[in-house]
Amino acid sequence: MSRLIGSIVLLFAALLVSAALTPLAAQDALSHRSYITPFPNGDRYRVVVLGDGDADGLWSGLYRTFEEDLTVDVLNQSKKWTGFTDPTRYDWNGKIDKILDEGTYHVAVVQFGLGEHKAIKEDGKVLNVGTEEWREAYGARVETFIRKLRAAGLGVYWVGLPVMRSAGQRSAAERLNDVFREKAFVNGAKFIDTWSEFADENGQYTLVGTDEDGRSQRMRDGDGFTSRGNLKLAKLINKELRKDIELAKKERDIPLAGDPEEQDKVAKGLTSEPEPATQTAATGDPAGGGDEDDLREDRIGDVSVVRPNRGAAAPISDPDGETGSGGAPDPQVITSALPGGYTAISSISAVSDVTLSSSRPQLPLAQRPYYRVLVRGEQLEPKSGRGDDFAWPPS
Repeated sequence: MSRLIGSIVLLFAALLVSAALTPLAAQDALSHRSYITPFPNGDRYRVVVLGDGDADGLWSGLYRTFEEDLTVDVLNQSKKWTGFTDPTRYDWNGKIDKILDEGTYHVAVVQFGLGEHKAIKEDGKVLNVGTEEWREAYGARVETFIRKLRAAGLGVYWVGLPVMRSAGQRSAAERLNDVFREKAFVNGAKFIDTWSEFADENGQYTLVGTDEDGRSQRMRDGDGFTSRGNLKLAKLINKELRKDIELAKKERDIPLAGDPEEQDKVAKGLTSEPEPATQTAATGDPAGGGDEDDLREDRIGDVSVVRPNRGAAAPISDPDGETGSGGAPDPQVITSALPGGYTAISSISAVSDVTLSSSRPQLPLAQRPYYRVLVRGEQLEPKSGRGDDFAWPPS
């Protein structure tokens, strides 16, 4: 019996420490765990493809990849012969706000090709490729674009360039990838590295590659992709996107919660405000005379209970003394993240909660069984005839 009591005390203490230390961390984890929203409109993720002609080919591969998936829609907003180097042809940072306003999207897949490897004009100056001024100016435009997408709540997947055929084009692709990778990292986007996926065993350019079934196929068309190559590229994005969708869906599994609004309340440790107790006049006469503060009416389930109005509950300062009088404070809801994407939810009510204590006499705190066992470590006297009653002769 003493061993059992000791185990209960240790478990109770561990729960108290966990509840005291983790609620804020758990709430933060719930709010930021998944990269994309757990609750897409209509339970369908809308993926928008942005970029130049390379992105147009990528869209065709993504469309085939998700063609039979009813949970993902892939939409094409790419523009051939466009980029960040020449906003007079098409200003991506100026147009993206309108694109996002006209459609509801949850994910953006972005790809720009070697057409970006050219000089740009800024403030009347020509900035040549490879200079530090060019890198800073071009990087700032890429960074603005990513920030606009992330500010709109989209998960951003920036697709890097693959290995190229000539040494010059290979250096150009590496230079662009360095900018794309850095700006994605510092602005909360994900960079999809494709370099090694389209290289041979020596890391060099190759026209052929293996598909998902292990068959050898022609993947490249010069420095671009064949339809097979675009499909393989889409599979790389699908692999990363699928992991984030599954993680987002696990956030939905919050026990005892309903619609997204209720789940958001649970994630933030909030509860709806309780209805205030209704006060009634003393029933000294049928007309309702008497002091209105003498009685109050509480609802316990479907039952209406009229009781003396004792005012607000007072904190208990002396565990061996009498408890303060008054109504019960609101219960406290505590959430804590569990492995596997689940959330533990506990509701702790005060000992003076009317739903717990209105139907039985109130004992001083120091005389209550749980306080005597779990705090003082006392062993309660067994009830006659119970399994722990070892009195002899048996009663």
